[in-house]
Amino acid sequence: MFTPAIAAEIVLGRLLTHLIPRPGFLAVLCVAPGMIALLILGMLLGGIIWLLAMKPFIKRDVLAELFLGGPRVPVFSALCSKIFDWTYGKSPPGSEL
Repeated sequence: MFTPAIAAEIVLGRLLTHLIPRPGFLAVLCVAPGMIALLILGMLLGGIIWLLAMKPFIKRDVLAELFLGGPRVPVFSALCSKIFDWTYGKSPPGSEL
């Protein structure tokens, strides 16, 4: 699940090392938010790939507990619900967690 995020961070880090061999404070300050955003997007992509890969092997109810259960964080919970519904199709009525 973390592979796309780590790979993207390594590639961007190597590229930036070639472009700016000795970054100053301002360069680090400007690139840090991009690195954090890249890490989050890479983990999101890894989660989607993992969900698609596990779909044939794991029942919908088991993965629904992982993606839809637990503590609810407003933005990420809605995003997880949408990704899960996109992958598995809309949940049957009455099976909402």
